[in-house]
Amino acid sequence: MPANLTKIENGEPVVSDAFKNQQTLKCPRCERTYLLAYSDSNEWHWVKEWLKIAKAAMRKEHDSKHATPTIPLEWHLRNF
Repeated sequence: MPANLTKIENGEPVVSDAFKNQQTLKCPRCERTYLLAYSDSNEWHWVKEWLKIAKAAMRKEHDSKHATPTIPLEWHLRNF
Protein backbone atom coordinates (compact mmCIF):
# COMPACT_ATOMS: atom_id res chain seq x y z
CA MET A 1 0.00 0.00 0.00
CA PRO A 2 2.39 2.68 -1.19
CA ALA A 3 1.77 6.41 -0.78
CA ASN A 4 3.62 9.63 -1.68
CA LEU A 5 3.39 13.17 -0.32
CA THR A 6 4.59 15.69 -2.91
CA LYS A 7 4.81 19.49 -2.73
CA ILE A 8 2.59 21.44 -5.13
CA GLU A 9 4.02 24.57 -6.76
CA ASN A 10 2.21 26.70 -9.33
CA GLY A 11 -0.72 24.30 -9.20
CA GLU A 12 1.30 21.23 -10.20
CA PRO A 13 3.10 18.54 -8.18
CA VAL A 14 6.88 19.02 -8.38
CA VAL A 15 7.33 15.26 -8.85
CA SER A 16 4.89 13.18 -10.87
CA ASP A 17 3.78 9.70 -9.86
CA ALA A 18 1.66 6.93 -11.31
CA PHE A 19 -0.85 6.60 -8.46
CA LYS A 20 -4.47 7.06 -9.50
CA ASN A 21 -5.93 8.15 -6.16
CA GLN A 22 -4.93 11.58 -4.96
CA GLN A 23 -5.93 14.09 -2.30
CA THR A 24 -4.75 17.65 -1.82
CA LEU A 25 -3.64 18.52 1.72
CA LYS A 26 -2.52 21.77 3.32
CA CYS A 27 0.17 22.02 5.94
CA PRO A 28 -1.54 22.44 9.31
CA ARG A 29 0.86 25.29 10.15
CA CYS A 30 0.86 27.31 6.90
CA GLU A 31 -0.65 27.46 3.41
CA ARG A 32 1.82 25.07 1.70
CA THR A 33 -0.09 22.52 -0.35
CA TYR A 34 0.84 18.89 -0.89
CA LEU A 35 -0.53 16.03 -2.94
CA LEU A 36 -1.07 12.73 -1.18
CA ALA A 37 -1.08 10.03 -3.84
CA TYR A 38 -1.73 6.39 -3.08
CA SER A 39 -2.31 3.13 -4.92
CA ASP A 40 -5.86 2.24 -5.88
CA SER A 41 -5.65 -0.99 -3.90
CA ASN A 42 -5.92 0.89 -0.58
CA GLU A 43 -9.09 0.52 1.42
CA TRP A 44 -10.55 3.59 3.11
CA HIS A 45 -9.36 2.67 6.62
CA TRP A 46 -5.78 2.53 5.30
CA VAL A 47 -6.22 5.88 3.56
CA LYS A 48 -7.35 7.45 6.85
CA GLU A 49 -4.13 6.19 8.47
CA TRP A 50 -2.03 7.59 5.61
CA LEU A 51 -3.78 10.96 6.11
CA LYS A 52 -2.74 10.97 9.78
CA ILE A 53 0.84 10.07 8.85
CA ALA A 54 0.90 12.75 6.12
CA LYS A 55 -0.32 15.49 8.47
CA ALA A 56 2.34 14.59 11.03
CA ALA A 57 5.02 14.60 8.30
CA MET A 58 3.90 18.03 7.06
CA ARG A 59 4.10 19.49 10.58
CA LYS A 60 7.63 18.11 10.92
CA GLU A 61 8.64 19.38 7.46
CA HIS A 62 7.25 22.85 8.29
CA ASP A 63 10.12 23.34 10.75
CA SER A 64 12.60 23.03 7.87
CA LYS A 65 10.59 25.47 5.71
CA HIS A 66 9.21 22.77 3.37
CA ALA A 67 12.58 22.49 1.62
CA THR A 68 12.18 19.00 0.13
CA PRO A 69 9.98 18.32 -2.91
CA THR A 70 8.71 15.00 -1.55
CA ILE A 71 8.18 14.07 2.08
CA PRO A 72 8.91 10.44 2.82
CA LEU A 73 5.99 8.69 4.50
CA GLU A 74 6.74 5.77 6.75
CA TRP A 75 4.32 3.18 8.05
CA HIS A 76 5.05 2.03 11.58
CA LEU A 77 3.12 -0.48 13.66
CA ARG A 78 2.76 2.23 16.31
CA ASN A 79 0.54 4.16 13.85
CA PHE A 80 -2.35 1.80 14.61
